[in-house]
Amino acid sequence: MKKIMLIYPPGDIYQRGEDRCQLNINKSAVNSARACNDLGYASSILKNRGYSTFLKDYQSEKLNINNLYTDIKNFLPDVIFLSTTNATMFDDIKIINNIKKIYPDIVFILKGAVFYNCPQDIFNIADLNNIDYMIGGEEEFIIGDLLDAHFNNKKEIPNIQGIVYKDNNKFIITPNTNFEDNLDSLPFPDRYAMNNKLYTIPDTGEPLATISTSRGCPSSCIYCLSPVISGKKVRFRSAQNIIEEMEECYFKHNIRNFFFKADTFTINKQWTVELCKKISESHLNGKIRWVANSRVDTVDEEMLNCMKKAGCFLVAFGLESGTDKTLKNIKKNTTVEKNYNTIRMAKKAGLQTVGFYIIGFPWETKEDIEKTKKAIFKNNTDFIEVHIATPFVGTELYNMLNKENKIHNEIYGKNHFNCINTFDTDLTPSYVEKYRRKIVFQYYIRPNYIIPKLIQIIKTPKILLNYIKYGIRLIKNTLLG
Repeated sequence: MKKIMLIYPPGDIYQRGEDRCQLNINKSAVNSARACNDLGYASSILKNRGYSTFLKDYQSEKLNINNLYTDIKNFLPDVIFLSTTNATMFDDIKIINNIKKIYPDIVFILKGAVFYNCPQDIFNIADLNNIDYMIGGEEEFIIGDLLDAHFNNKKEIPNIQGIVYKDNNKFIITPNTNFEDNLDSLPFPDRYAMNNKLYTIPDTGEPLATISTSRGCPSSCIYCLSPVISGKKVRFRSAQNIIEEMEECYFKHNIRNFFFKADTFTINKQWTVELCKKISESHLNGKIRWVANSRVDTVDEEMLNCMKKAGCFLVAFGLESGTDKTLKNIKKNTTVEKNYNTIRMAKKAGLQTVGFYIIGFPWETKEDIEKTKKAIFKNNTDFIEVHIATPFVGTELYNMLNKENKIHNEIYGKNHFNCINTFDTDLTPSYVEKYRRKIVFQYYIRPNYIIPKLIQIIKTPKILLNYIKYGIRLIKNTLLG
């Protein structure tokens, strides 16, 4: 029986399982580590095909490289599958290269959005010689066929879409033109192998399961990888299949908090309302809490009230900017006023809200990001995060800047909290980074923010302690940089 090791390697905690949000968790104001579902899906699929798997999230376990070496020595894997990000790619490759010196026969598979139809320059700037395969697409529909072909019939490898493989020491990129429609065909992530206690909801610290509900996004936001990696056609899981996974989490793993992972959970009102109604009619009614992301142009009062009734308590909105000019340029299909009105509507439904914003687009001026700051305070969501515009490879923003010769490979090794110099204005990277920290700090230290929150949670010591923990992290990140 072939042995497959599935890992998030040691290092800083990054959102490795999500292609569009490859951010540094420890630098974020609101985000917590989400479950390693990409590894979990791979483990379930490979076990079903007769492989032996070992799964570990070293970064979230806060384990070091020696722990990894010990596990390799004990498990003796034939293959190591490692999930990487744009920001951690170079460090992850160094880990692989060092392992390869000790265990030269191990096959390495590196999965990450950066390898989706990857540009040729990546082979020049990254030492990929010890990597046997790279996966840039939806690995759940690739990993099983890839390993079967590798071990049983290598002639089939060129027919597998969405990978990079070596042929006579030359890297070959296969196209990725088809997306699997039947999401219900996937087994549930292997939560028996995952350490579910590592992934918690920020307020109570209880375990939080990530449930992938749909894939694909018809929108055209120029900074986002979702339509690139998952396609513009939205593919939905059935409500019954989602509820069955939630019931497994609740009854077998004692998890009652859920994050519904979707490019936009509310993109289809009929599907969203159907799922919410089925949750309300299920054994889980009144026993669970969940959060989801949304766009302001996809919700109405009926939908928000239905979500609230089904256990939703928080919705995250990509509000992005405080200027209509930027919202138009990034093809967000909203306005500053619509953002404000939608937040009011969500609060009226009794939902907490998160506002995500982006500053530092190439055309923006100091006046523009000051307007975004004012909008942030006016919208007054329960929580905020401010990202810096990052032209990830494959996005329209990247293509635009690359055509203008403004990137020079600077993007590799960066995440949403780093700024590269692409500006046509008087902004500088250091100014944008400092201004981001300034916005976040000033937002959360307001007396009219802190006092209402304390009133809400003062009788719940567990939540109070978790808020204090996040507050300390916030101060460290915003004041110390």
